Amino acid sequence: MPILILLCFLLFPTIPLSALEGYDVKIEGNLTDESRSLIESASQLLALQESPPATPAGLRSRAESDIENMLTVLHSQAYFGAKISLDYDFEHQPPLVSVYIDPGPQFQFSSFTLTADKNGTAYFPYETISLSDLGVFLGAPAHPKEILKAEERLLTLMSSWGYPLASISKREVYADLSGKTVRVSLVVNSGPSAYFGPVSIQGNNRVLNQFFYKKIAWSPGAPYNPEKIERTHNALEASGLFSSIHVHHAESPDEFGHLPMIIEVIESKPRSIGWGATYNTDRGLGVALEWEHRNIGGLGERLSFDTELWSLQKEAHLLYVKPDFRRRSEDLLLLAELFNEETKGFTESSISLSSSIERQVNDQMRTSYGVMYKWLKDSRSEKNGTFNLLKMPLYMRWSNANHLLDPTAGSTIHLKLTPTMQIIEPYFLYGIATLTAAHYFSLTANKRWILATRIIAGTILGTDQIPGSERFYEGSETVMRGYRYQTVSPLECHKPIGGRSMLICSAELRVRATDTFGWAAFYDIGNVAKNPVPRIDAKQLQSVGCGLRYHTAVGPLRLDLAVPLNRREKLDPRFQIYLSIGQAF
Repeated sequence: MPILILLCFLLFPTIPLSALEGYDVKIEGNLTDESRSLIESASQLLALQESPPATPAGLRSRAESDIENMLTVLHSQAYFGAKISLDYDFEHQPPLVSVYIDPGPQFQFSSFTLTADKNGTAYFPYETISLSDLGVFLGAPAHPKEILKAEERLLTLMSSWGYPLASISKREVYADLSGKTVRVSLVVNSGPSAYFGPVSIQGNNRVLNQFFYKKIAWSPGAPYNPEKIERTHNALEASGLFSSIHVHHAESPDEFGHLPMIIEVIESKPRSIGWGATYNTDRGLGVALEWEHRNIGGLGERLSFDTELWSLQKEAHLLYVKPDFRRRSEDLLLLAELFNEETKGFTESSISLSSSIERQVNDQMRTSYGVMYKWLKDSRSEKNGTFNLLKMPLYMRWSNANHLLDPTAGSTIHLKLTPTMQIIEPYFLYGIATLTAAHYFSLTANKRWILATRIIAGTILGTDQIPGSERFYEGSETVMRGYRYQTVSPLECHKPIGGRSMLICSAELRVRATDTFGWAAFYDIGNVAKNPVPRIDAKQLQSVGCGLRYHTAVGPLRLDLAVPLNRREKLDPRFQIYLSIGQAF
C-alpha cells in the first residue's frame, strides 16, 4: 500500500487524493451556434456533470471518451477536418476541463454520381435523374444527412416509376482533406419493375373486407405507384374507423412481377359522443350535442345525430351516410332536419327531408346534388305563411387550402345553386345562388403572419313571393361581425325584411405569436340589397375588430370583439363578443 501511494505522488503530484465533488467544463473554439448547441447536447461531460467520477483519472477517461461524440457531431455538420484537444486544471476548484475545438472549414460537395448495379435485375436510366431531383447541389455543405435524404428521394422517385424494390447496393463517400471537398458515388439496384398484386387485409374485425376494396385506389395488375397507396391510406383514415393503418407491399413479387399488397389496421371504437359550447353577445350561450356511429352495417355506413340549442334558435339533424354508394369516393346522404329560429326580422319553423349524392372528384374538388322537401312556416316577416318547397340544391367546393380550421396558404371557392319551387298553390319558382371565395397569404416564411381575404356574393332570381326566412340576412360571428344577428338587410321601420342580393368582403390579419397563442385584427364591408343585383354604389356597412386565438390540435379557439362602424339607430349594439372554434373563414 505505501508503494501504491508513492506511485500516485510521482505520477500525479498536483492531484488531490480525495474524491472529486464536481467539475466545470469550458468549450472553446470558432463554432456556429448550431454546432455548439449540438455538441453540448451530445457531450457526456456536460450530461453527467451532476455525477462526477470518483477520481481525477476517471474524469480524464470521461473527457477523452467524449472526443468521439463531439467529432461525430462536427462530421454531421460537414467539418471533416475538425481537431479537438483537452486541458485539465485540477488546482481550480472545482477542477476545470477545457475543450478546444478547431472545426476547420466546412467541406462541400464536389461530385455526386449514380451508377447502375451491373448485377441488378432490371435496367434503369439513372442518367435522366438530375441532382436537383435529389435535393443535392454541388458547392453546398456536404452534410451526411443530405446524402441520406438524397438516397430516400432517389428510392421514392424510382418507386413512383414502378420500381418499389430499388435499393442502394453501395455507397462510397470520399473526403478530400486537401481540397476540403466530398465526392459521393451511389451504386443503385433498381430491382424488377412491379405491378399491383393480390391484396391481403389484416386486423379488421367489425369492418368487412368489401369496405377496403372500395377504398383501394389502384387496379389489380396496374404498374406500381406509391401515390395510389397514399390515396388509399388517406381514404381509410378519413373514414374514422381505424386508430392505425399500414399499407405496404411484400418483400418480393411473384414470377409475373405482381407484388402482393398488405393492408394492416387496428380498428377504433365506432361510436362517439361529444358536446361543445359557443357564445356571442346577441344570442347568448349556445350548447351543441352530437352522437355518431361510424360503422352501422360493417361497410362504414355512418349514422349521426347533432343538435344546437340557443335561447332563440334550436336545430337538430339526423344524418345517414352510405360511403362509396355507386363508385369510389361517392357518398349517399339522407338527412332529416328540424329548425326553429326567432330573429329581429322573422320567426321560422321548418322540417326538411333531403337525399343527395356527394362526390370527391379529386383531391381539391367536391360536388353534390340532390333533392329536398322543406315544410316551412314563417311569421313576423314580410311574407308570412306556410310553404311546401321542393328544392334541388347543387353544390361545388374547390380548395387547395392546407387546413380546414386554420388555413395558412391556398384558396377555397364555394358555389351553391338552389332552384326552389312551391308545390302547393299558389305555385311559384325562384332560385338562390351564392358564391364564396377565400384566399390565404403567408406574409412571412414561417407562416406566423397570415392575411386572409374573402368575398361573398349572392342573388335570388324569380318571383317576389319568396318566403321571408329564405331571403338574405347577414350579421353573425363569421359574416359582418359587430352588427346585430341576421339584421344586415334592407330595413323597414328599423326591422330587417331580407334581401335578394348581397356582396360582402372581409380581410383578417392573423398572427401566431407562439405555438399556442395568437391574435387577429379584421375588417368587414358589405351590405344586402332588395334587388337581385348587388349595388356597389349603395351605402356599405363596415366593421372592425380584434381577437385572441388559442391553438389546439383540432383548431384554434376564437375570442373576438367586433365594433360596427355604421351603427343603425335602435338596432346595433356598440360592440359584439364572439367565442367559437376555428377561424372565421
